This record gives sequence, structure tokens and C-alpha cells, in this order.
Amino acid sequence: MQDGNKVLYDILTERLELLRTLDKEGDSERRRHVAKETQTLHAPLAHRLGLYQIKTEMEDLALKFTNYPLYKYIALALNEKKSERDAYIERFIAPISEKLTKEGFTFTIKGRPKSIHSIAHKMETHNFTDLESIYDLFAIRIILDSPREREKSDCWQVYSLITDVFQPNPKRLRDWLSVPKENGYESLHTTVLGPDNKWVEVQIRSKRMDEVAEKGVAAHWAYKGVNASATNVAPNSVYVFTPTGDLRRLPAGATVLDFAFSVHSEVGCHCVGGRIRNQNVSIRQKLENGDQVEILTSPNQHPNQDWLNVVVSSKAKNKIRQALKEIEYKFAAEGRELLERRFKNWKIDFDEGQISRLAVKLGYKAVSDMFQSLAQDKIDIHTLRDAFLLLDEHAPVTERERIEYVPKNGNALAIEVDVNVKNVDYNLATCCNPKPGDPIFAFISVTKGIRIHRCDCPNAENMRQRYPYRMLPAHWSSKKQE
Repeated sequence: MQDGNKVLYDILTERLELLRTLDKEGDSERRRHVAKETQTLHAPLAHRLGLYQIKTEMEDLALKFTNYPLYKYIALALNEKKSERDAYIERFIAPISEKLTKEGFTFTIKGRPKSIHSIAHKMETHNFTDLESIYDLFAIRIILDSPREREKSDCWQVYSLITDVFQPNPKRLRDWLSVPKENGYESLHTTVLGPDNKWVEVQIRSKRMDEVAEKGVAAHWAYKGVNASATNVAPNSVYVFTPTGDLRRLPAGATVLDFAFSVHSEVGCHCVGGRIRNQNVSIRQKLENGDQVEILTSPNQHPNQDWLNVVVSSKAKNKIRQALKEIEYKFAAEGRELLERRFKNWKIDFDEGQISRLAVKLGYKAVSDMFQSLAQDKIDIHTLRDAFLLLDEHAPVTERERIEYVPKNGNALAIEVDVNVKNVDYNLATCCNPKPGDPIFAFISVTKGIRIHRCDCPNAENMRQRYPYRMLPAHWSSKKQE
């Protein structure tokens, strides 16, 4: 058996010992708290593990300390009718025992009253005011000494023999032989009409099935000689259940969002809230021991930075940070792709160095932060464009001279330029692709030298309005390259 289940078993046995001693404390707030916590956490956990003896005693003792009048009424009524009940059980099992013996079965038949908690639950559910209204106050258990390979077939054969003697209620048949419970419980339950027209529940199982049903996972530990040790429920933990009954242990103070990430990172990333005790709750709702939590999700929900203040578990925090990084990378890639595409449309070179300078100038710690802002519409793309073009701004041209540049195609250009930009290269702008004979002008760029544009270039008007001092007259020369 897994170590985790062993720890839980230790917790449950420790809690049961505590319940058995609570009478000594008298009526106190602590006693009521322990009893209620047992009802919401420990008893369901014992049931989940198949520890039915522990579960039953826990439920009865918890009821004693939370509703003593009802507990006392049922306990006294059961005690007063004990002899009458024992006599009835003898009358009921006599014909069944005779038939099973005749068929060659080796068996044991036990009769026992329902637990006080079980009877109380039935009274409250059906609004019964006395025990006389409850038709199945006790149950009969038939335990067969059958080999493993014949267990199921023997149980069904015994069922057939019993229903030959007493009329069954088909609505009360429970088959946990074909499909055992998740905790391994196997048994066949039926309710039949016994002597004096009283309904009696009958449970049919093998010796092995009964061992597991009575001791659950403890049966496996017993075979290994493991003894339970005293362990308290971790004070820094909270125990809650999934809708299917799976147990989750989370740090104290954990929220619905913590629980969502404990189920799966995708569930956590799309969590919009939850349901506890049939009530919708927010992702910030703190969990209590025994809560059964259902997570509500939406495909449009995504983590945000504030979520790190909502969760307390390290797993949830790590998953949120990882998700936020992925979102940042996604937005950065989208922003970069958008800026590159628009620059291309505007015939503006996407220069990596200049883009980095732009991010610094606008106050971003990294260029990726600027891309994210663009993708999230936190900054207008036209603002970025204008700021980018301003990076090349420098002092106006004052002193000029004529410099002759000869391109490799053999045509020459005569351009008036600032003496401070002598010996710089020029190139033909790709936005308008000027050809010899086209009316042209020169534009001074810090990173690209002097660029030659057609006078009707799509970007010409913007250049004239914003940077007239960086535009120089130019014309084609007839001089050939030597």
C-alpha cells in the first residue's frame, strides 16, 4: 500500500481515539469543532479508503457531540428493541440457513442494526419523527467461504436462493460485484420482505470481500504487519475533495484557484471560479476541510499578474509564472510581427539597432516589452513610427558643397550635401526605386547614409513636413564611371 494512504490511515485512527475521549471535556466549543470537522473531512475520507468500521464509529460519535438529543433517542430505542430484534433476526435467517446448508455452502450469517448516524440521516432525509417509520433498521450479512474463482457466481446463486424464500424489492438491488466501488468494495445488496411484512437489507459477499469491506486498505497493511502510529492532521494543510471523491491536500489558506492548478495546469489557467456546497464562488474563495470543489472554466480566461496574490501553493505560483511568460512571449512575437509588417508597408527599414534605441528612448526595459505594449494596444503604432523617424534627427544643414557620386551602373549623380557628411555612401531607396531620368531628391539618414528618392515617392510628403532640413536637391549626371 502506498505511503500516502498509510499516513491517512494514521490520521484517521488518531482522530478516532480523540473522539473516544471527548466525553471527558464536557460540552465545549472545541468538542463541537472536532465533531464537525470529523463529519466533513475524516468520515468521508475513511469512507473513501474503505475503512467502514472507522467511518461508522466516527459518524456515530460526531452525531453524539453535534446533536445529542437525536443520538440519545436512537440509541435508547435500539437498545430497548434489542431482544425483539434478535428474535426477529433468528426467524429471518432460519429458512435461509437451511437452504444454504442444503446447497452445500460454507457460510456465516450475521445480523446487525444500522448505525445510529445512518438511521438519523434517514429520519432527517425523509422527515420521519420516530423509528417505526423506518423499514430497514437492521441488515443481514451472509459471508461465503468461496474460492476466488467462484466468488461472484456463488453470491448470485445465494441471491437466487434468498429471493425464492422472500420477495425482493428490485429497486433496492445494488450490484458491486460486476463493478466494484473505487475503493475496492465488492458486495451484492438486496432488500427483501421478511416475516411480519418487514423490509430487511441483505448483503452477500465472500470472506475476502468482507475482509476488505470491514478494514479497507487497512486489510492490506495488516497482512504486512504494519501498526498505525499517532499522527495529527497537518495544521498547515487543508483537505478537500474533487467532484469524483478524490482527495487533494493543499496548504492552509489555499483558494479555489490553488485547487484548480492542483487538478491540471490547463484547468487552472482557464479557471473563472468554482462551486462549493452548490454555491458559486470566486477564484479567491478560501477552502475549508472537507469541501468538495467543482471548478468552472472559460476558454477566454487567462492568467494575470494579480493571480500570484490569490494563490498560496508553490505549484500554482510556478504554473502561473510559467503561463505569464508564455503570454509575454506570444504578445512580444505578435507585436514584432505587426511592427515589421507596417514598416514594410510604409517603406521604412526595420533596423534592429534603431528599434532597440527606440525602446530605450520610450522608457522600456527591453525591446520585447515595447512589442508587448504594441500587441496589447497600450501604445499606438503611429506613435512608434513617428518616434522611430525622429531618431535620425540632427542639426540642420548650413554649409553646402557639390559632391559627385558615381554609382556602379555607370550613371553619375550630382548632389548638394552638408560638408559634415562627406565621404558617405548613398543608395537608391527601395520604397520608390528611382531610375535615371526620374525627378529625384536626397534624404540624409544617419544609419543608411544618403538615400535617393523619386520626387513622387509615397513617403516624400511626410519627409517634407517633418524633416525639410534633411532633404537635399539632387539630379542625374551624364558623367560615366571610369
